[in-house]
Amino acid sequence: MTVERRIRVGAWEITLRWPAPATGGPTEMTIRPHPDADPRLVSRGLTTGTLRAVPLPELTSDVLHSARTTALPVAEAREIRRMVEAAPRPGRKGRPDEFFALVAAVYCAYVDLGYPNPVHMLADACGAPWRAAANWVHLARKKGFLSPTPERRPGGAPTPKTTKALGSR
Repeated sequence: MTVERRIRVGAWEITLRWPAPATGGPTEMTIRPHPDADPRLVSRGLTTGTLRAVPLPELTSDVLHSARTTALPVAEAREIRRMVEAAPRPGRKGRPDEFFALVAAVYCAYVDLGYPNPVHMLADACGAPWRAAANWVHLARKKGFLSPTPERRPGGAPTPKTTKALGSR
């Protein structure tokens, strides 16, 4: 799935495409003459002025903002919070696999959405202290619910173990 925006700049129709989830600028730009364009303007070809007129920062900001607000893992974060409230101190038994699978899924969603500190986002979404959320992510990675990354770097992906633990969610 991709995110697409079309704009008109002078005689040109410009289509920009972002991968979904979008984390940066567009990966594709197509420039064609607009159907209503004056043929004399089209015959001059593209100019640097046309390219400079593309409001790339504003379009990218709009796409990223839309992606962040529509793809937030709200239900999953709510479930994590519910599980923590039900057992604030799980003791020796620890938390169930489903908990760490949810942590991995929410954390990865924030990574994919391009947040610079996904652990802080996880903590805020779950109403937990940052240190607790960082520990959950560490344990999720250690238990195999999150793929490894270079040390002290955000990232990783949910593993097949995560998918299995979440089942039909």
